[in-house]
Amino acid sequence: MEITSGAGFAKFMANVRKRTLDVANAIPPEKEGWRLSEDSWSPIEVLAHIGSIEHALWGASLRAGAPAEPVENFSSFKTIAAAIDYLKTTRRDSEEYWTSLSPEQLDTEIKTPTGHSMLRRRWLALAPEHEIHHRSFLHAYRKIWGLPSLPLYGLTFQQLKELTSSKT
Repeated sequence: MEITSGAGFAKFMANVRKRTLDVANAIPPEKEGWRLSEDSWSPIEVLAHIGSIEHALWGASLRAGAPAEPVENFSSFKTIAAAIDYLKTTRRDSEEYWTSLSPEQLDTEIKTPTGHSMLRRRWLALAPEHEIHHRSFLHAYRKIWGLPSLPLYGLTFQQLKELTSSKT
């Protein structure tokens, strides 16, 4: 995606978040704290991580011109509902920041966590990749739990195959 306006980016990210929340809301309550292994994240922690990293790297914390340190202690999140509330709070802050960005501000350089300079618009383009990457964990968990795939963009893969094969 090419980011040409802060408001346009905020709208794009709202769609990314809607799809994440669709998956989060489909997690069975008995699986909220489930872990693939001892050192993996639960669905609650995956969602809290998405919010924490967004806030620190691409959201309101970026107002200072450089990413902030992310919060990685998720012990205060006990339920999916609490993690979703956190996502909503961090997103409100992020959207306020993103919509305030002018085209000139998008073309200013910021310092990445590695100390490199990068145009703000290019740095922001990494935000949806991060969220989608972690959302895929939740999709994989559903498969491990024996649950059906959730539709992406309104159709499951099987539905898409059926629709496209009937048109040939």
